[in-house]
Amino acid sequence: MLKIVMLACALSAGVLCGCLGVVHPAANKVQHEDAAAQTLQVARAATAFLNTLSTEQRQKVTFDFTPKKTAVIAPFHRTSDGGVAPGAPTASAGMKGPAGPPHENPPGRGQHMGAPNGGKPRAPGGPGGSGFGMGPPGGFIGEQYGKAVWSNYPVSDVLRPGLQLGSLNVAQRAAVMHLLETILSPMGYQKVLDIMGSDQALSQTGQPFCSGTACYTVGIFGEPSETRPWMVEFGGHHLGLNIVIAGVNGVMTPTLTGAQPSVYQRDGKTVRVLAQENDKAFALLDALDETQRKQAIVNYEVNDLVLGPGHAGEQIQPEGLKASAMNDRQRALLLDVISEWAGIVQSSYSGPRMEEVRADLNDSYFAWSGPVTHKPGQNGSSYYRIQGPWIVIEFSPQGVGGDSTMHVHTIYRDPTNDYGVKFNGADEETAHDAYAVRLGRHPCPGSSPR
Repeated sequence: MLKIVMLACALSAGVLCGCLGVVHPAANKVQHEDAAAQTLQVARAATAFLNTLSTEQRQKVTFDFTPKKTAVIAPFHRTSDGGVAPGAPTASAGMKGPAGPPHENPPGRGQHMGAPNGGKPRAPGGPGGSGFGMGPPGGFIGEQYGKAVWSNYPVSDVLRPGLQLGSLNVAQRAAVMHLLETILSPMGYQKVLDIMGSDQALSQTGQPFCSGTACYTVGIFGEPSETRPWMVEFGGHHLGLNIVIAGVNGVMTPTLTGAQPSVYQRDGKTVRVLAQENDKAFALLDALDETQRKQAIVNYEVNDLVLGPGHAGEQIQPEGLKASAMNDRQRALLLDVISEWAGIVQSSYSGPRMEEVRADLNDSYFAWSGPVTHKPGQNGSSYYRIQGPWIVIEFSPQGVGGDSTMHVHTIYRDPTNDYGVKFNGADEETAHDAYAVRLGRHPCPGSSPR
């Protein structure tokens, strides 16, 4: 009886200070044990992959994991021989824009990658413009966290640290894919395979940049561990997975997913990449009444990612329809859209993440730009954004290639926990609160650590 009274008092205190979403201790213990077991499997899979490598390969794929509070922009520029090197383009290269990198230790300092197409100038209209020494005015932009780098540009434009799949033998590639299969949910793993297949289909059309599956790059940052923070980075042109493992915590933000083409053939079957991200968002839009639609649809065009690579730590004003103005069914549809990104990792990691998002869902916004319909069997050409206290998702069709329904980039961030800063030691001020949330206890204002 005393236990019941104490529990009731604890719950009442939680309600009074706004701390809803308390997880039952028994359920939390099971969740904690599942996550610990999952981390053990992931660490073993990473170690198994490393054990397939030679000493030279290990040196190329393993890096220190140095926690930082935020990432920095990582520009690259085209060189006179058609290759790429770290740093923004300079006036001497025939480009406008700032000279040199804006950070002290650019990725690949002193490195230079030659032209990916055998030294031939790039075709006009291709990524980076035409001819040697050309590129975007500010350079090809990536995002760097410690020694990790990712981007929505091809790997031949923004150099990723690590080993490319094309440099590995069959057993080594299988070990990489087993590591991914261990970290990711079945849905997430299939999504990655579909994106890789799309990039392979793109490469077979004769692109002047590195886009196929052989270009996909894996890097291990820190020593695979059950307790200490470390990171797996994997990606190519339209995929950038940044997964930090810290004990029972698995954080997959920021992450880039995308596709070009978004519809292709594999083994005689049609594959439509990111179909659920598209269709579920249209289902949510269709579920809104006229007043809600007017709030959700912004009156200007958005044709690219706003908080993509290189925009770490930036904040934008929330726009669109607030979830508190939605009914229960509409909020459920919104959560279903979010799950397409949050659910890419194993459920033992994504479960706490979705609990966190669900607890403050009413403070999230859904914004839309573009057409309100799409052809069956195709993605639409509409941009949308989901933005809340714990989450930013952008779905952005791209005009490059001529058909925006066949080319899309998406970004998934946690403005409070990109790269797992709450758990990796970079943000000690929030470490206690993050630990309490992970245990199912939302700290109340005025409370002190025990």
